[in-house]
Amino acid sequence: MNSYDYGSAADRVFHMAHRFLYEFKLRWLPIDIKQVAIDNWQFKWAHKHGEELGITNECVCRHILLSYDGATFYYPKVGKYEIILNMINPDGTERLPERVIWTCAHEVGHIYLGHFTKYGVDCLANKKISPELYEKLEFEADMFAGEVLASKWLMRDIDVESESDVAMFCGISDPAALARYRKATKDYNFVPINVIVTRQNFGEYMREITLCRTLDEFAEAEVGDVRAYAKQNQPKSLLPTPKPKFLRRAGNCPYCDGEFDTAADPNFCIHCGSAQKNGLMPAAETCGSINPKEAVYCAKCGNRVYRIRQGFCFSEDEL
Repeated sequence: MNSYDYGSAADRVFHMAHRFLYEFKLRWLPIDIKQVAIDNWQFKWAHKHGEELGITNECVCRHILLSYDGATFYYPKVGKYEIILNMINPDGTERLPERVIWTCAHEVGHIYLGHFTKYGVDCLANKKISPELYEKLEFEADMFAGEVLASKWLMRDIDVESESDVAMFCGISDPAALARYRKATKDYNFVPINVIVTRQNFGEYMREITLCRTLDEFAEAEVGDVRAYAKQNQPKSLLPTPKPKFLRRAGNCPYCDGEFDTAADPNFCIHCGSAQKNGLMPAAETCGSINPKEAVYCAKCGNRVYRIRQGFCFSEDEL
């Protein structure tokens, strides 16, 4: 174990984690690692495995998995992997979803990092390999899980303010989120090339929009209470008098000269909130419309809007 270079291993695992995000086209937080496992390898819950064998979940964990978290088994003759995760605590309660997600990413890490084929083993349980090798492989799998589920570079781009934010956006436990937050807030004087690719792939998640919602409605967003991340743009000043028709430019508001998309046929100017059609008044309630990131008012209903990253409020499927 003394010859093991943790720094070199960390660099390799970091590269592999971002390659994994790219290869499996993962572009939204929280990372749906369980679906990746189901789609690409054999996947099973421990209690279901127990039902098939006619034994209890407790027996599966103690005598087959040798763990209350989960395990992966490799079948070299057919080149297949089987991930078995446990979702039931010894006292019969359900394990926290955050813990299950981390375990799943950890087991996927073992597979993707080539631990089984490299060391010629069919299981990585502590009692089946040396303690030194077990410690090394656990370090690599945990690092892989952390960078896949909560890349420190994405956390920096989001400007997370605390470990609670990391836990909210990434769906991981508070202790894991604290470790990722500390990684994200370190000083770095370089940006690895694979991080640039990851940032591009998460472009739609990170894209800024303005959303026609009240602050209280942001508490019901897809990822939780993101009110602290909702900011408002400042309105443009109104002209002393509206521009006469012969001086108006198509696509510009006659009241503030702000530009807007004429194809959208707006009811209200997104910059000053002035009605662009006769007889219109701002609606009594927000309408939930998505507006350009520079908008101050909703083009549809005339209410004030909040600027935010669209991934904070929508799942990938919703868009």
